[in-house]
Amino acid sequence: MKTKSLLPLLLFFSITAEARPGDDIWNNISELYAGVNSAKASIAQTNNEVTTIRSMLDTNNAQLQTLSSEIESIKSNKNPAHYIGEKYRGGLIFYIDESGQHGLVASLVDVNSDGIEWRNGESGNKVTNARADGIGAGETNTRLIIAQQTADNQNGQFAALLASNFQVLDDGVTPCKTPIASESICYSGWYLPSAYELQLMHNNLNHANLSSFTEVLYWSSTEASVSKAWVQNFATGEITAESKSNILGRVRAINHF
Repeated sequence: MKTKSLLPLLLFFSITAEARPGDDIWNNISELYAGVNSAKASIAQTNNEVTTIRSMLDTNNAQLQTLSSEIESIKSNKNPAHYIGEKYRGGLIFYIDESGQHGLVASLVDVNSDGIEWRNGESGNKVTNARADGIGAGETNTRLIIAQQTADNQNGQFAALLASNFQVLDDGVTPCKTPIASESICYSGWYLPSAYELQLMHNNLNHANLSSFTEVLYWSSTEASVSKAWVQNFATGEITAESKSNILGRVRAINHF
């Protein structure tokens, strides 16, 4: 309290000391108070402006967050997640990766109505090194099989070649005929599934009654030995290594997206 009571006195002496003869001290004090009050008003106005700017920034941030949410929503609606059993790119989806945007489709129909050998007929058994298994392995296996088994007999027909030559219109049933009309949508690039991919197809489509398969043996592209390859029984679900030449298996081609 003593300090506060001294302030007016100190202010008075300060003004008095600076005053010149003939100056009105009280007038100087009034001008000083007016300057102080003006400064206070200016500070208050500045504080109000700062508050207004902060409010505007908060509003802008909220609008940006809303806009970001709307953009993500648009992206989500533009690229909806796929689902097992969905008809897509001429086939049925039977596998989807963690992104929900990529996976594998199986052809709607068997490539062949009758059974066919895994090996290339009379060219005989040979090691093709198509031993890969798992997601994506079927495509590599198919290329290896065709390269190895057409060297001796370029006119022969076998499981992997049938799958590779498969091409179908968007309805998934009508074969594409070369030359393909420019207004048509034709899907090619199919291949013989690996043993693992074949099991996924059986479990996710056949076992779940999402597609109809003949209850016979279906070839995989995964080689078991020089004379055997893996097949799956779509009646029992059992997968076994069988003779490349003595078994006439069905072919259901797959593709990736």
